[in-house]
Amino acid sequence: MKILLTMGATREYIDSVRFITNLSTGRTGCVIAGLLASKGCEVVSLVGQGALRPSSQEIKTVEFSDFKDLDSKMRALLSKNIFDAVIHLAAVSDYSVASVSVGAKNRWSGVRGKIDSKAGSMTVTFKKNFKIIDRIRGYCRIGANPYNPFLVGFKLTDTRSSAEINKAVKRLRSADLVVHNDLSGISEGGHIFNICRNGEKPVYCMDETQLAKKLYTAIKAHTSGMSARS
Repeated sequence: MKILLTMGATREYIDSVRFITNLSTGRTGCVIAGLLASKGCEVVSLVGQGALRPSSQEIKTVEFSDFKDLDSKMRALLSKNIFDAVIHLAAVSDYSVASVSVGAKNRWSGVRGKIDSKAGSMTVTFKKNFKIIDRIRGYCRIGANPYNPFLVGFKLTDTRSSAEINKAVKRLRSADLVVHNDLSGISEGGHIFNICRNGEKPVYCMDETQLAKKLYTAIKAHTSGMSARS
């Protein structure tokens, strides 16, 4: 099986040394990628700058920086290859920098160089990004051989409300499976996940390794089912 896996966080640059990012480290992605590779899968990993990287030499790794770069590289990979599954784990920023105002001067986000720390107050204006996961299937239909991969999405929440969690998970309606995790379930000692599929009871996973095994089983079952029907 050939699998595309995204991991780590985007960095939305304010200038050449300052950026907006999030808490994602790439640790979960490394565990999943390693398990898939050990099972004989061909794994292509898109990894955010500064994130942990898969240790296996058998895993092809491509680095991305910001939202625009990740979207561009996903589009290229998905349109030029045929993947059995896409695991979209990367923590993608909902916003990118539209413009930066420093004192009386305006700078747009594409300007490189470091903003002088003596320049005074700074105002950063953000623009809303689209959801890359909603475009994945479309990118798979661009190439000469259109295909429909098994799609796994991830959703991180910070709430105790089951209603809010359910609402957040349902937003990823383009995915075949959604892996939910909440900040309250993440610690140095462990990381709790729930695998959600429409109409089924969530599957509890006590750590990254158990999650990786269950995802492999789900992808393998889907791929075997597709082969049997073809």
